[in-house]
Amino acid sequence: MTMNRRDFGRAVLLAGAAALLPSSALLAATEGPTLEAIRARGALRIGVFAGTEPYYHKNLATGEWEGFCVAMGQDLAQYIGVKLELVETTWGNSVIDLQSNKIDIMFGLSNNPERAKVVDFTKALMDNTFTLVARKDLEVTKWEEMNRPEMRVAVDLGSTQDNFARKNLPNCTLVALKSADETILALQSGRADAIIQVALLAVVTTKHLAPNVKLIIPDPHGSQPTTIGVRRDPNGEFRDYVDAWLAERRGQGKVSGWIVDSLALVGVDKAALPASLTF
Repeated sequence: MTMNRRDFGRAVLLAGAAALLPSSALLAATEGPTLEAIRARGALRIGVFAGTEPYYHKNLATGEWEGFCVAMGQDLAQYIGVKLELVETTWGNSVIDLQSNKIDIMFGLSNNPERAKVVDFTKALMDNTFTLVARKDLEVTKWEEMNRPEMRVAVDLGSTQDNFARKNLPNCTLVALKSADETILALQSGRADAIIQVALLAVVTTKHLAPNVKLIIPDPHGSQPTTIGVRRDPNGEFRDYVDAWLAERRGQGKVSGWIVDSLALVGVDKAALPASLTF
């Protein structure tokens, strides 16, 4: 293809004009449909649900939502320049809610091959260890000791813990329930011997149920990168936008600050965490 003098001059003028545009204006050209819809709506919709402290916590006295995922949502909404809208969901329903345009983003959602077929995931938010919240007299130190029919292991359906149990404990008696709250009731009532929870949830559950339970970190240590699920754009534009925001906030130390603050919110002192526990 050849370019005449007039076309060449136009191209130079356009390039010069683009160079003068602020970076935000250039970014807008590649923001993709999700971010465009968020800006047009004037609100970022995130999924929230109770019983998952310190990820999400609903203050029953005020009706306000707290937790480190909510703090992240508030910050991202401000970063975009819109308000934050909270939509109640569950781990199991969040992917469907992303697909069906009920929410734009789900913080704390772990990536797996099935989910990745239909939604996009950011880079790792943190690496979270799998643990057991067990009855006080349960003496186990290895995951293989839980992989027996007499071991009743509770998980919340559709969660990372559910996927971990089905893959690593195929011979246990799996007590799969609709919510995290139901798994806690199962442990309290004696219907389950232990709950599988990722570390951030487990330290809170252990505190709430003390002294009747204990936290066990079985060998070998298993962990799952925790990420952020977003509705899929044709070229991953919203995922890339959120990744850029996440990298900036991590570099500023804000991500770890949100997590530590959320532990204090539910009365857990970071200094009291087991030394082998990492996030």
